[in-house]
Amino acid sequence: MRVLIRADASMRIGSGHIARCLTLAAVLRERGAEVAFACRLLPGQLLARIEGQGFKAYALPGFYAQEQDEGDIEALLPWQADIDALRDALGEEDRFDWLIVDHYALDRDWQTAARAFAKRIMAIDDLANRPHAVDLLLDQNFSAQPQAYAPWIDSQCLTLFGPHYALLRDEFQRPPIEIRPRVRRVIVNFGGFDAAEQTYNAMLALTTFSELEVDFVAGVDNPAWAAMQVLAAAHGNWRLHTLVDDFAGLMAQADLFIGAGGGTTWERAALGLPTLCISVASNQELNARLLADAGGHLYLGAHEQVSSEALRQAVQALCMSGQGVRQRMAGKSRELVDGKGAQRVADALFNFQRVTHNE
Repeated sequence: MRVLIRADASMRIGSGHIARCLTLAAVLRERGAEVAFACRLLPGQLLARIEGQGFKAYALPGFYAQEQDEGDIEALLPWQADIDALRDALGEEDRFDWLIVDHYALDRDWQTAARAFAKRIMAIDDLANRPHAVDLLLDQNFSAQPQAYAPWIDSQCLTLFGPHYALLRDEFQRPPIEIRPRVRRVIVNFGGFDAAEQTYNAMLALTTFSELEVDFVAGVDNPAWAAMQVLAAAHGNWRLHTLVDDFAGLMAQADLFIGAGGGTTWERAALGLPTLCISVASNQELNARLLADAGGHLYLGAHEQVSSEALRQAVQALCMSGQGVRQRMAGKSRELVDGKGAQRVADALFNFQRVTHNE
């Protein structure tokens, strides 16, 4: 099976789309599929990371004529320009069995035209806000509901909804962490770029907790990187990381996670790691609220509304609340995610191909 994945990363888009697609790509490759990526050359693009993991990466232009400001990651791209660029990049490349698109700025028009490159189309979505013309649609969020997508997809489209299908790397298939009587170690991560500077905000909030060991994970492209280096150097119990080879292992040592409402949500849930969540994009808010309502984490709100003092108070309250609160939170989150979602999605892709081939 030959698969092409169309997804982007940038300073504004973030790295989450590429990260989850790399997870799925690795599972597909393990099962014998040939997987390639097509990505735009945007500031913060991750083509080198994709190629470093052994996948072919086709580079698309970083700017199209008549394109809207890239500041709005949900603003639709000029789809014909993107299709033309993809055609030029692929050249004489044979057709693919599947084209997987994980992109808020591409909709039904692009997907229909993309049939020129692939027999079947799959979309990964989180928003349920635009029409799709695909054979398979995945929304791994707790907020995913059939009625939300009913106006946007054909009745024949196969759907995979909920964190049962969360695209997690194999290392998150492990026993839950131990919920210790006291919070001793904290991990802070707000994605690969953290344009909202929430890692720095968390540093300011945690300065008074001298008893806590804290691991801050942030890329060097973080806009507050220099200031974070200064703060981290002043605290012997803090560690500032850029790339972490074993992120799951680092998380498994923690008692508390402070982070955003993106894909890392399901990594934390798979480990049963108690979390204080702050959304850094509007598309994270609904899922973050619903998971909090279910008892899976504590949601503090959108980042614009959460000051360092508010975060400090939340950390203090959770640390003082007792082991039982964190145990209940961990149990609720573990009920939702077992870490095998990528395997289930891969099963769906291969099974769909076998069925339609037999027809």
